[in-house]
Amino acid sequence: MKCSAHGFLTSMNASIGNSFIGRFFQLNERGTTFSTELAGATATFLTMAYILAVNPRILADSGGPCVPDTEDGGIYGQKYEDCLMEINRQYVTATAIGSMFGCVLMGLIANLPIALAPGMGMNAYFTYSVVGWRGTGIVSYEAAVTAVIIEGVIFFVLAATGARFALVKLIPEPVRIATPAGIGAFLAHLGLQTAEGIGVVVSDVATAVTLGACPLEKRTPVVAYDEACQAEGICPSDAYTCDVNGGVMTSPTTWIGILGFMIIAIGLAYRCKLAFVYGIGLVTVISWFRDTPVTYFPYTDAGNTRFNYFKKVVDITGVDKILTPFTKDVAGAGLALFTMLYVDFLDTSGTLLGITNEMGVIDNGGNFPRSREAFSVDALSTVFGSIFGLSPITSYIESGAGVEAGSKTGLTAVICGFYFFLSIFFAPILASIPPWAIGGALLVIGSLMMKSLAKLNFNRVSHAISGFLTMMVMPLTYSITYGLIAGIGSYLVMEGTFWFLSLARIQKPTDDAAVATIPRRSSSEPDIVVNENEKCYRNDGSDAEGAQKDASISVDMSAAQ
Repeated sequence: MKCSAHGFLTSMNASIGNSFIGRFFQLNERGTTFSTELAGATATFLTMAYILAVNPRILADSGGPCVPDTEDGGIYGQKYEDCLMEINRQYVTATAIGSMFGCVLMGLIANLPIALAPGMGMNAYFTYSVVGWRGTGIVSYEAAVTAVIIEGVIFFVLAATGARFALVKLIPEPVRIATPAGIGAFLAHLGLQTAEGIGVVVSDVATAVTLGACPLEKRTPVVAYDEACQAEGICPSDAYTCDVNGGVMTSPTTWIGILGFMIIAIGLAYRCKLAFVYGIGLVTVISWFRDTPVTYFPYTDAGNTRFNYFKKVVDITGVDKILTPFTKDVAGAGLALFTMLYVDFLDTSGTLLGITNEMGVIDNGGNFPRSREAFSVDALSTVFGSIFGLSPITSYIESGAGVEAGSKTGLTAVICGFYFFLSIFFAPILASIPPWAIGGALLVIGSLMMKSLAKLNFNRVSHAISGFLTMMVMPLTYSITYGLIAGIGSYLVMEGTFWFLSLARIQKPTDDAAVATIPRRSSSEPDIVVNENEKCYRNDGSDAEGAQKDASISVDMSAAQ
């Protein structure tokens, strides 16, 4: 039986390899087969499938085109909540369509095994920094989406002309390095909260945030005591604290969310490509049972509405509410446009260079076959996605899972596109994944994005300070833009001061001078330093155990974005 199956597989691979499809994707020239590309595509899709659940929930938090009714409680009213629920469902379809388009285009034009989807980090920036939670920001939803399509067009021009290299070099090196870590901290912060996560971090009157995870009946709302609240008693709020009624760390949904987080983390430690699927999937299935403390379908009006939609299983949800939400008025969106262009550039560059380097097709100058086409596809995908109200679409570092499985051609990307096409029909399932199932994934993604800090030169004060500010200001201000401003501003002030003082013959600080100011734990303990080959040595000349190794697991910046 094994022989016959192996013979059929070999015959099929040979037949497809010599067909038009094989010649178009250069299967034989690149030393791969259809079955290998299929396995790689499956690994890639399952590794990044979480985006179909996470992205709609984050983008729906922007409020989309929903208009609050002041007579029904505004953004906290039932009508607004119903609109958000519908937007979430439509974004499942939109995410699948946008990802399908990007994957197929990458496969057909660039012939690379790289999948695309709305970038993690970019979607959070779009929602919480630009439009604001439920539309409470300074830029309208329509203006923000219009900025996305403009960003995509500019990106395409820069990619097609080859000007992308010059643009990236304008950003200070420590800020470029720290940006992925800052976005990772931002995503982890979201994963720790209640709206998009496991609910461990909640509001506090004295300290802004504190430990939470109390059940629903123990939560005390934290409200803005404005005129409406004082005069009419209308004090709606999504923020709450557990300090008044207690119950800290007793919420069942928090603990099951932590379980999902640990499943994903342990799975990744064992290099399991389906770790995200297992962690999110197990928590989700458990939460689908009614009459349990962790159910996503309680016997309430909202719970019954969600359950009735879930029971459809297969359904094609339209995108009429989020289709072409463009406007001529883009006032205030200029800074958002620059930030999205900057992050999209860094994200795409890092992903494409990383994946092609893993494939062994990149040269010393950072070029790889059809590089211009690959960057152009990324830009065109962003333009296409904006038609459906999506934040920028970018290449996903999770494509590395497919490369590890042997993928070498764009056939992998095309097959991934087909998988995204199939997911369009299962919107009721994907829209019924609870936030505490997704919070663990955001925590893992955020923690893995911290690896970029390993490249930061902490021995140079201007690099250490600007990189640190870039990373810390992003989650603490809920704004990627403010993090970039803090990082770039501090770097320019320090380096500008050093240059000005050098005119007065005051020597510019060196890395060695910075190291000398750092206290050592013990004068008798030999230091461990790293040479250019990244091998550890002691100052006494002996070889330190364990050469440094690059982490084998990486995620989209934006993920990975």
